[in-house]
Amino acid sequence: MQATDRPIFQIAASGSGLRRSVRARRRGSRSSRWKSLACALAVVLSASAWEAPLPDGRVVWGPRCAWADNWKASIYDEGLPAHLVAVDKGRQSFLFFEHKSPLKLKYTFPCTTGQVPGDKQVINDLRTPEGIYFVEYKIAGGLDFREYGGIAYTLNYPNPVDRLRGKTGYGIWIHSKGYGIFPRDTKGCVAIGLKDIDTVGPSLRPGTAVVLAEHVDESAVPSPDDGTARSLRLLMQEWSKAWAARSPRMFEFYNPEAYSRAMPESFAAFRQNKERLFKILKFIKIFNKEIHVLQGPGYWVTWSEQLYTASNLSTEGVRRLYWQPDERGHFRIVGMEWTPRELGMEAAFRNGTLVAQSSITFSDSEMPVAPRLDMPEDAGRLSSEGTLVAADPLIPQWRPRPAPAEINWGPIRTPEGSEQDAEARARAEAEEQARQEAARLAEQQRLEAEARARAEAEAARVRLTPEVRQTVAAEVRAWEDALAAHNARELTTLYDARAFNKAPGVPRGLPYGQTLRELKRRHAAPLTVVSRAPRLSLVGEIVESRSDQLLLSERGMEQGERILYWQRGKDGRFRIVAENFEAGDRGLSAYYLERVSGEVSRVIEAWRAAWERGDLDAYMRFYADDAVQAGRRTARAIRAQKERLWGRVSPTLVQLSGLRLALDDKGGLRADMLQSYADSAGHSDRGTKTLLLSFNGKQWQITREDWVVEAPLPAMFDAEGEE
Repeated sequence: MQATDRPIFQIAASGSGLRRSVRARRRGSRSSRWKSLACALAVVLSASAWEAPLPDGRVVWGPRCAWADNWKASIYDEGLPAHLVAVDKGRQSFLFFEHKSPLKLKYTFPCTTGQVPGDKQVINDLRTPEGIYFVEYKIAGGLDFREYGGIAYTLNYPNPVDRLRGKTGYGIWIHSKGYGIFPRDTKGCVAIGLKDIDTVGPSLRPGTAVVLAEHVDESAVPSPDDGTARSLRLLMQEWSKAWAARSPRMFEFYNPEAYSRAMPESFAAFRQNKERLFKILKFIKIFNKEIHVLQGPGYWVTWSEQLYTASNLSTEGVRRLYWQPDERGHFRIVGMEWTPRELGMEAAFRNGTLVAQSSITFSDSEMPVAPRLDMPEDAGRLSSEGTLVAADPLIPQWRPRPAPAEINWGPIRTPEGSEQDAEARARAEAEEQARQEAARLAEQQRLEAEARARAEAEAARVRLTPEVRQTVAAEVRAWEDALAAHNARELTTLYDARAFNKAPGVPRGLPYGQTLRELKRRHAAPLTVVSRAPRLSLVGEIVESRSDQLLLSERGMEQGERILYWQRGKDGRFRIVAENFEAGDRGLSAYYLERVSGEVSRVIEAWRAAWERGDLDAYMRFYADDAVQAGRRTARAIRAQKERLWGRVSPTLVQLSGLRLALDDKGGLRADMLQSYADSAGHSDRGTKTLLLSFNGKQWQITREDWVVEAPLPAMFDAEGEE
């Protein structure tokens, strides 16, 4: 998408603030001036300097050089949440604030952070990250008591900006220690005392904001807002209104390049999907509770509890937007997070008691990924991403032997027999020269062979290049398609039977044959596989793919993370050498409903039209052979009843409204709607129609139909579905 020349929003800094910074630089030492220069250069190179007018006309420069190590957090008095955690890594202090007009410090505990100072960059670097994060969920069992104290609260590291900056790692938690805490004693997490976590733990609810910084000055919390925080809250509302209107202007709020690097899906795919929904959905509405905002190192986060309702589904949860200025200085969205959560907003909305900050609209997005331990036991098998330095081999060069220092011209007089001795010596010298030449050639060939072998090994070394990522992602999709189709022949071609469970650095699981049998047993046909784009990483020479999956079949619904380990064979193709499935809620239910809602809506409309026309053949094509309709238990029985009924009276009106879709426990869809019916005899009724639909691999079919009429019908009326 080409960025529009019209600024979405700008923020610039006051001249007084600029003058103060100039005076501070003049008072500083030479080293501080160099630091200021480096900071300014980093701003220019990262295209993160911005300026824009605030609503009151003032100007503010920012953000400061805050995304380097040793970030000093600033917390402003605009849009603050009810609870806030701040961790001062420098002083090893854990601060818990409550927002009771104003924000007040409630608890201060000693804490311990990563063993290595500075901002976390890569997996296993033993650093605690710096930035704005959020509590995801509580782990209350299965933890090592000595290391974690038995309770842990997970954070959403890496967030979209971390991924944009190329940071790696996972599993940053707030936890305790079984036998006391010591300064800088974790693998990257934040740990507090056992009694302290019992005290503050009940307040660490999902969604609690956590500020991780090198320095937090609680005496300056909160600081007066210079207008930036308020402006970003308003900007989130403008973004939401554009989404509500299903307007193309909504896409102008994004930085496409940054979004594609920070999120699992590309911006082009995101935009294509949303434009498709804009054409299908009749309306989108959302109610926001208060929009909150915090400044991170080089970015800002806005978030709110929201109720989403549209013509296809309703859901509620927490929306987070990550903002950075682009090269023109305009704030744009570089990443989003959506966490479905029961908030009671939908019930209040139905009861007419919902109180929201504003009524605005937008659609669903990707859910956060559940974290894992930052230092897994098999971390030693992870390869280093260091730079490989290889020197060319030293190949001896052949040179002619130097001429002797003295040359005798003419025949040399020697004692008798010395001519034969001279010839023998000449032959010996020639043979020695030939032997040395042969040895030199052999050594040269050996060195050349070693150089070729090193070059071939280097060429064969797996790297996560764009081509490799594209290839493995295509193989993951092929595996999912083969599993959904129960295509055993295609599925087996994706595995390396000989190397399965034997490749170095991969976990051991079921044997190859038992793995395939277990897949077939657990996932009956027809099977629907819903997944997000795989996340790829290197484990030695193995490519690890992790995909959030939702599997739907007649046996029910299963959700979790599918882990496949791919090894490149001699033919250059990647094949599976190990696999694992970790069950758990990945938040894919709403994602799946959004994906299929348009198609299912069209199927129901076609079924309604066939019914209203009285087209029996077209009507019956929507029913499964074993469908149930008001006591009739096969499609044949349903057809016979309709032939008798429509032979006497024909439908003249079938109207459906208020369609709502939900996932059924057996892996299908439940569709509830309001139905109005009339026939040629002048009879009519009104009530609630419920359809259970399943996907048979080719099309959606009705497996059960239920009907609840609003009022009793006349005794002589032979109602649809009631005979």
